[in-house]
Amino acid sequence: MDVIVIGCGAAGIAALRRLHDAGLKVLGLEADDRIGGRIRTVEFGECALDLGAAWCHGEKDNIVFELANPLGLLGRPNPDNKWYVLSNGELLPEDKSEALMEALNQEVGKADKNSKKSIKECVRNAAKSNAMLKNEPLAKYFVEWFERNSHVGGDQDPRQGKSLKGLQECWGCEGEFMLNWKGKGFKTILDVLLNKYPDPSKAIPVQIMLKKEVESIKWRSSQPGLKPENSLVQVKCKDGSLFATKSVIVTMSIGVLKERHDQLFNPPLPAEKANAINTLQLCVLDKIYIEFTKPWWPKTPANFSILWRDEDKAKFSDDEKWVTEIYGLYSVEHQPNILLAWIYGTGAKQMEKCTPDQVKVGINKLMGILKKQFDVSPVKAIIRSQWASNALARGSYSYRSVATEEDGGSAIVLSEPLYHSGKFPVVCFAGEATSHHRHSAVHGAIESGFREADRLISILKKK
Repeated sequence: MDVIVIGCGAAGIAALRRLHDAGLKVLGLEADDRIGGRIRTVEFGECALDLGAAWCHGEKDNIVFELANPLGLLGRPNPDNKWYVLSNGELLPEDKSEALMEALNQEVGKADKNSKKSIKECVRNAAKSNAMLKNEPLAKYFVEWFERNSHVGGDQDPRQGKSLKGLQECWGCEGEFMLNWKGKGFKTILDVLLNKYPDPSKAIPVQIMLKKEVESIKWRSSQPGLKPENSLVQVKCKDGSLFATKSVIVTMSIGVLKERHDQLFNPPLPAEKANAINTLQLCVLDKIYIEFTKPWWPKTPANFSILWRDEDKAKFSDDEKWVTEIYGLYSVEHQPNILLAWIYGTGAKQMEKCTPDQVKVGINKLMGILKKQFDVSPVKAIIRSQWASNALARGSYSYRSVATEEDGGSAIVLSEPLYHSGKFPVVCFAGEATSHHRHSAVHGAIESGFREADRLISILKKK
């Protein structure tokens, strides 16, 4: 075997496609019973729902757009209809709300991105110094909303908060940020990469083995006199199966690497690699899809921002506190009866521990707030994600923390291969967390899969 790809999410599938097209012998090992990783599309009615990645973010220099748009797969959204709702049910004026949001965005925009400070610290300082934010009684609730919506982190440990420098070095793609999949779901990109779309009969015959959770990677051969390019990496799975290959591409999430890198790699990872894994963080962002008996919002697309007052939070029991962490409700393309609730961080982790019935009860309590202004129809069903408790993910997307900047970790360090005899890359790393400028996005993951495949192709084909 020339290359084994460990993990068959977007990065892994991209690597497999590129390696296969180059004529190399490749194998994909996936621990789950499906491919896709944090792309997880589930069928719902006549269309689909995405529990993970859902939109193509941008057009220029976006590999997802370049692959999907020529096939007519992407749809453009209509402008949102926005409502800002205080947790006592009061509707806030849109102009005033937008002005406060803009003030927060401006403060973050003009902050020194070369500092090692967190976005959270910047926002809190802005609330104390910006004239509009300092003098507006409602500003506190907008600051909290902004922190949730921006997933700034650092609640338990300030060093785990998102860094300003990471914000600067994360490159967005110009063009429409919320391109949808016309009801087909993000899994369509996997079909494109595997050449299954639009004609499944033309799919590439790459071998992918499911339910193959890797237990150990022995990456430094002890065989004397073995040439680097012939060095065999030994991969052992939890079911006892063994594989040998010239090189592996590891695409596990940064959350899984945090938990398991000490036991996974033999010999252990170099200190700088372990430091990069330990200081990069994984955001927990969950979705709760709420199906109603009929749509009740005045206009579609609908966008509700929920701003929580302390006295209203106090009305929820400890077991229901997660409800007060829901910060937004949005209508869903091609699903006219559904709103998508977003929940982040500690609240998301608490929600994941609830039973489906408990989540439904909590959502009904949330609807009680909206019923003060709108004729809300009954909740019919809910579908939610559980990325933190998923042992094969442990979160939603990576980000650079204050600790990353202070301790010298980076996506660049994470992306560097482990070499045999200083020459041959026996262990390569891909996945969105290894993308220096496109982390947190599927297009960053796919780029990283192509990057590592090209690295190995240039060496193995040359040999």
